[in-house]
Amino acid sequence: MASLRRPSCNPGNAVAVWVCRASGYHSQALEAAELSRRHEANADWLQLARPHLDTLFESVVDEGHVVIVADRHGVILDEMGHPTFLDKAERVSLRPGMDWGEEVRGTNAIGTALSRRETILVRGGEHYLERNRQLACVASPILDPFGQPVGAIDISGLPRKLGHPYGAAVEAAARLIEQRLFEVHSQQATTFLLHLDASQLATSRAARLAFDQDERLIAANRVAIALLGLDWTAIRQQHFADLFGETLSHWLHHAGTGIALLSHGAQRLSARALPPILPATTSSRPRPTSANPATASPASAPAEDVSNLPASLLATGLKLLAADIPVLVLGETGTGKEKFAKALHQASTRAKGPLVAVNCAAIPDGLVEAELFGYEEGAFTGARRQGSRGRLREAHGGVLFLDEIGDMPLPLQARLLRVLQERVVTPLGGGPSHQVDIRLICATHRDLRQMVEQGSFRADLYYRLCHYPLRLPPLRQRGDVATIAQRLLERHGAPRRGIALTPPLAALLRRYHWPGNLRELDNLLMTLLALVDDHTQLGVEHLPETLREDMERRDTQRATRTDETDATATMLAGLAATPAPPRARWASAAAHCTGA
Repeated sequence: MASLRRPSCNPGNAVAVWVCRASGYHSQALEAAELSRRHEANADWLQLARPHLDTLFESVVDEGHVVIVADRHGVILDEMGHPTFLDKAERVSLRPGMDWGEEVRGTNAIGTALSRRETILVRGGEHYLERNRQLACVASPILDPFGQPVGAIDISGLPRKLGHPYGAAVEAAARLIEQRLFEVHSQQATTFLLHLDASQLATSRAARLAFDQDERLIAANRVAIALLGLDWTAIRQQHFADLFGETLSHWLHHAGTGIALLSHGAQRLSARALPPILPATTSSRPRPTSANPATASPASAPAEDVSNLPASLLATGLKLLAADIPVLVLGETGTGKEKFAKALHQASTRAKGPLVAVNCAAIPDGLVEAELFGYEEGAFTGARRQGSRGRLREAHGGVLFLDEIGDMPLPLQARLLRVLQERVVTPLGGGPSHQVDIRLICATHRDLRQMVEQGSFRADLYYRLCHYPLRLPPLRQRGDVATIAQRLLERHGAPRRGIALTPPLAALLRRYHWPGNLRELDNLLMTLLALVDDHTQLGVEHLPETLREDMERRDTQRATRTDETDATATMLAGLAATPAPPRARWASAAAHCTGA
């Protein structure tokens, strides 16, 4: 952890007393409408932060703590925590809608962290307000790539339980969120990774700088600012040559996207460039080329249609691929993992190299090893006379896609791990070893973590692959299914034939749960197009009978459940029952619009 400050507390400070009294720290919480507006204003970074906040909560909930998220002014937006401590927190106004800015409540972790822009631990009597001295809180600000705070994360609990180790946890979560913010803001820039240790370049501990086409610094993370001895005013003022004594074009010419040493003053740093993700028509002048044609410049937009997926998934996958980090794609059966892998390849700097796909579940166990690693003549009964190069060697200079990696036999997992570490392939039956230059994409619908616990998947391979898994959402979570269906129909030429969806069928498609996901929907539409005549308006009557019955049965079940829920709600409304104790949850905005 870079820094963890414990503020000095001076309750006798007259200025602080005046500020707190003038602001009225007993003020009411924000009205629900205003709190909702603040949620909307912070929606972009909150969406990026949510996975990291969930992980942070899982690590502290058993200790009875709460995780709190505040905006850049110190107003609490969300809380998640143990029921016992949630009650205590709410009694001291540590709940959504309450303002914990330093000018309102004096010294406290949230407000002071935002004010000082560093991680702050405040325990017990170090709080300015006496009513808050039953708390211990540690908070870290979240800075955008220009040095401005967008919000803060806080862990609060009892003073005897919460200490310095939690500062490391909350700061690590904040840095991961800052990394995601940096990635989103710098997609169309050349990103530079820097660290004294080359093995740390792919981690959140690496310094990150982004340069535009004029080689001007346009974004950075706090690690970079500290490592290079800069301040945030360097953004848009410094150029690559000002910092490193050579132009970015020269660097790309001799180093490409590989790891090389870079000098900054007396420091010798390991560095790597990640190319921008640019639409095919946005570049006004040619980008500097790399010495390695396989990593020269990004390809144009992918031909594979992944428009129904969050754009950040493809952007993140491309950066992982460019940094030679295995891309692990998770998702239910039929979510389009193979299409996503093809899109990554087509949009990556390796688009001109091969994409070699291997379905580990479709090849018999006894042949997977030979398929991947190749074999020499006579290596086993039935082997081809001239032997085989194997899929790993075929992917040299390009991308290897291992679909259903969870079905790979255990012995083969050990060989694959060795290849990923050494980048050397030895065929079955002996013979010379071969160096391979590959990028790796893996996909599975299985729970690899659970397989590791059960002993059916190697833990060392899991941690080698699971740097930053990308989860493809199921079809039911991708927005309007009817709109997606219309887009698929267009790709299959339906408009040219005058074929379209009727409103009743579109409504039914929206309500169905699609267990086979995108593949099931696409197969259905292609089948209907093959069966109907031109100028047909596709209606419910065109669906296969079995699917239509399943859809209608589920509609009936949904209506029955709704009726039962309404009846239960009516019954409960007439009872004067004591409310149940609160459960761990993210507090909603509407639930916290009452006074302190």
